[in-house]
Amino acid sequence: MRSINGWRFLLVIALPIFLASLGVLGLTFDLLDRVSSNANLSEYKRNRDLIVQALKLAEADLGTLAQNNAQWDNAYANTVTSSNAQWFNSTWAQFPAGGTPYDLVAVLGPSSPRPEHIASRTVPMQSDVAALLGPVFNALAERDADQPVATSFAYTAQGPVIAAMARIASPTGNVKSEKQLLMIRTIDAAMLAGIEKAYLVNNIWLEPEAGQPQSDLRLHDAAGTPALVLRWDNSRIGDAMVGWAKQKASAVLSFLILVMTGITVVCWRLIQNLVTNEAKARHDALHDPLTGMPNRAALLERLQNLRQAGQLDYAIAFADLDGFKEVNDSFGHDIGDRLIRAVGAGISLLATSAAMCCRMGGDEFVILFVGGNAEASAREFADRMIRFLVKPFDMEGRIMAVGASVGITGTAGVELEETEILRRADIAMYKAKADGRNRFCVYDETFDTERNENLAIAAELRKIISNRTLDIVFQPVMDARTLRMTGVEALARWPVNSARKITPDRFIGVAETAGLIDDLGELILHKACAAARDWPDIKLAVNVSAVQLNNPRFVDRALTVIEAHRIDPRRVELELTETSLVRDADRAKAVFKQLRLAGIRIALDDFGTGFSSIGYLRTFQFDRIKIDKSIVSKVLSNPAELAIVQGTLLVARGLSAEVTAEGVEREEEVAVLRLAGCTGLQGFFFHKPLTAQQVTAELAKAQQGHSLRGVA
Repeated sequence: MRSINGWRFLLVIALPIFLASLGVLGLTFDLLDRVSSNANLSEYKRNRDLIVQALKLAEADLGTLAQNNAQWDNAYANTVTSSNAQWFNSTWAQFPAGGTPYDLVAVLGPSSPRPEHIASRTVPMQSDVAALLGPVFNALAERDADQPVATSFAYTAQGPVIAAMARIASPTGNVKSEKQLLMIRTIDAAMLAGIEKAYLVNNIWLEPEAGQPQSDLRLHDAAGTPALVLRWDNSRIGDAMVGWAKQKASAVLSFLILVMTGITVVCWRLIQNLVTNEAKARHDALHDPLTGMPNRAALLERLQNLRQAGQLDYAIAFADLDGFKEVNDSFGHDIGDRLIRAVGAGISLLATSAAMCCRMGGDEFVILFVGGNAEASAREFADRMIRFLVKPFDMEGRIMAVGASVGITGTAGVELEETEILRRADIAMYKAKADGRNRFCVYDETFDTERNENLAIAAELRKIISNRTLDIVFQPVMDARTLRMTGVEALARWPVNSARKITPDRFIGVAETAGLIDDLGELILHKACAAARDWPDIKLAVNVSAVQLNNPRFVDRALTVIEAHRIDPRRVELELTETSLVRDADRAKAVFKQLRLAGIRIALDDFGTGFSSIGYLRTFQFDRIKIDKSIVSKVLSNPAELAIVQGTLLVARGLSAEVTAEGVEREEEVAVLRLAGCTGLQGFFFHKPLTAQQVTAELAKAQQGHSLRGVA
């Protein structure tokens, strides 16, 4: 009976448990097999992605290097303007012992694949680089005209390479050429060893032929042909882990729980790694890699959370660095990056009460303040930041000064979309820039009104320029000795038949920001020269915007207009203000040199309203200095203003420049300014601005002996 009961126990209890245990063991083995397969697959994908990433990064780096070198003024001067083999050999052809990011460099002519200059470190020298690269050469050379650089992998007789071709251009002059710079980097064992070390991939090697039908990794060139084949060793960590688990589990069934526990631990560790990696990926996605500060995505997420939580009392300060572009251009991007990090660290220290300090990208930062006094805190921070940036930065002896324009806006309890509050802060920041920079400005709804008005003015101005309906009037300039008209200043006026009345300062400012100033300036010069053909004995002055000076075609376009109307360039005088010149003094001097070679004179307008020094006047060598009317109007009542006029005249004589007083409105002013030594007088005492027909009539009167003086 006991025997039967024992067998029953075995059959009813033990056998099911044993079978269940076997089932669990079988399921466990199956699960382990799946884990092994997935782990091996994950490892394979990880290695493949890392290798592709490394090669693509090398391709992008070579393209950036080629483009930066091709857009180098010295390169343009020594390869396009002249073919300087010595310069090529002493720069690009130098391969330091430590290695360079390229192994072959060549300068290609506009129509021949045979290089004008070529140097190689490891790639065998070939006079025909098209033969070296095959179809890839044509794919790179025949890229779109607006594409400055093209890169590709390529399979050559010497093995796979990375090739980059960039069009040589002058960055300061924005002048492109048909010559191209070719750089080639060999994908060799040393490069693969670097990838192995950097990305922890085992034993990467190249297959002997690029056309292998099967491989772990194939990359194609720009022509769509396989360029290189890579294989590598996978450690198969999944097989090793599961093999050990199976060996222990099959040795004795009693170890089943231990094996399962071990698997659980392993799985837990894998999950922990995934969680850690996910957290890191999220951190990287929400933080700026240069400064470590939260980025735009983090800010938008935080603002959205505030809105969803019903927190409607917050403000942001949108800061943009003034002068940062000049630092980058003068000292390079490495110093620019260091400056950005320094400013970011300073902001984090200054914004002690901020809820978040973000770098939006470039030289823009946003600081978030939350609470009932958020806007006041933003104002206080903006003031501290502006004062913080007053002191220049010293980086290894390089002294650089930047400022900040800060736009501030708050919700004031009103629910706003995240993009809307950023837009308002951005508008306020640009308002601060327009008001003189290095200051902060709080958003006001009128800014949007002004912006919409500017858009409407810009739209109408485009039609005016297209239809050439702009009005031009002329302010006579009188000889101080004879009081006879010797010149006129052309002044742009909004068409009288327009429904709106816009002042010159307003529509010229809109033209500058809307990208219309070049066409507007050319139209003004065109109309002024057309009228001046009838006045061969007087000079013509035309105002020029600072934005026009930045156009590399400004001088050519101006001379073309002047020549088209058969105006002697020596009769033409271009007037610029102090503030327009100090933005880019080197560019201004270069433009002045070209204009003077053509015979055109240069005048400094509104003198006395800025910060000119004698050195400043000597640097630019103005042909005429025009004293601003704000000084002229006070020469009778304020001895200090008269002293300024007298001092200006002394300096002008030393620099052989003529002096014209603007804004003359009284006869007593005429007498004082003549005695002081002014060579020219201009103002309502003589004439208000005249139409071209009125100028012609006044000149006719002068020929008949009539006085040109009179209050219009």
